[in-house]
Amino acid sequence: MATILSHAGITTTSCDNSGEERENHPMSPPLHTATTYTRPPDGIYKDSDSIYARMDNPTRLLLEKNIFDLECTNLLYRYRKNKDDDDDEKKRDNDDNGTRIPLLPLLCTTTTTCYSSGMQAVTSILLAHSSSPTNMTVLIPTDVYHGVRSLLSGVFSRHGIHVRGINMSSSGGNEEDIHNHDHNHDLHNIIVWMETPSNPKCEVVDIKTVCDKVRSVGERWKNVIKITTVVDGTMSSPVLTRPLELGADISFHSGTKYLAGHSDALIGTVTVSPTSHRGRTLHPLIKAVQISSGGVASPWDSWLTLRGMRTLHLRVERQCQSAMKLADYLEEKRIKTTISGVWAVHYPGLPSHPQHDVATKQMNNGYGGVLSFELEDEIAATAFAGAVRIAQRATSLGGTETLIEHRASIEPPDQRTSPPGLLRVSVGLEDVNDLIHDFDTAFAIVKQVLSSSSSSSSG
Repeated sequence: MATILSHAGITTTSCDNSGEERENHPMSPPLHTATTYTRPPDGIYKDSDSIYARMDNPTRLLLEKNIFDLECTNLLYRYRKNKDDDDDEKKRDNDDNGTRIPLLPLLCTTTTTCYSSGMQAVTSILLAHSSSPTNMTVLIPTDVYHGVRSLLSGVFSRHGIHVRGINMSSSGGNEEDIHNHDHNHDLHNIIVWMETPSNPKCEVVDIKTVCDKVRSVGERWKNVIKITTVVDGTMSSPVLTRPLELGADISFHSGTKYLAGHSDALIGTVTVSPTSHRGRTLHPLIKAVQISSGGVASPWDSWLTLRGMRTLHLRVERQCQSAMKLADYLEEKRIKTTISGVWAVHYPGLPSHPQHDVATKQMNNGYGGVLSFELEDEIAATAFAGAVRIAQRATSLGGTETLIEHRASIEPPDQRTSPPGLLRVSVGLEDVNDLIHDFDTAFAIVKQVLSSSSSSSSG
């Protein structure tokens, strides 16, 4: 993992699509800004030729290959090892129309696509699924990024897509939820959308358990429904969690966050499983949506993301360590709630977290760099956010700087799910002791504000 990331963007092959080896290669990936490429005199493009940037910008293609390697290297190694003794017939599968899908070529194909934003990536996943003439339902967690909920209910609900929230943080009941939903509504397409850890309450979904239950339902109702499992792993990054290895069909990231990591690139990524039946079926459909709809990642954002990926493992390691110390500090204050006013701390690394055991099993060497905590009410929360000096008041997460945000006030009123006193913290690379001191000062100021407010009310 560290080696793959440290070499992100470095290629020993030529910059065209020919794959020709070269001995004199650059140690930083070239930035290709051209939108169009010349056509041969005979009018026939070679397989290695570029045509138009929307289809095959070399910088974006390089990023897609590097993310694919990050998400799928271990998956493919294990898959090939398990399949060494299989004959050719066993290495083939059927698509949804009964057409044979050759497996081995797909194992050598990059199944990652990159987009102009995380929300464009989400849109492309949805567009790759058919919602007409049969309906489609997306099952989402009760705690989910409000942008996904808004897109589904505000935009795609007008196009035959239904949205339903279910509790995915509990290991039980998921199979029953999916079965009942299908049985009652005779649905043909279901997307089970997982987000782990969730935004903003850091709930953890047991990806393997949910995928196993989905697979069981899919087998029983395979002539009626098609189910896709999608995991939004933005809050953990592939360093901590690789959903495709746990059975998911699609791994999605807002690459703006940890992958790029410097608050200067806007990008989304989708990687479909090259080993699951549903993933192999969806890959050409998602690729067609990317090219046809045109919401591709720009060359500059692709280059910035490649640059950011080189330090991803180091940044995430430091952010996890600092987040754990900050969560312990806040948890100690929660225990002394009458003094501090901390009502709850949400971080998977805490033993008190409801899904701590799942996170320990599922996440590799860390629990993420994001946590949230709840104060008494919105007045206390906004006062705290206004009092910090090192942490910056801004949305987003995953950058080198610590960001703090009052979530309820940023969410659309009709999609608000965050408690009024909740603050989300994306821990950066600062000295954690400086952050703790910053929070200590902010708590003291909040105490003064609340005391003054109480005195004014009583007066």
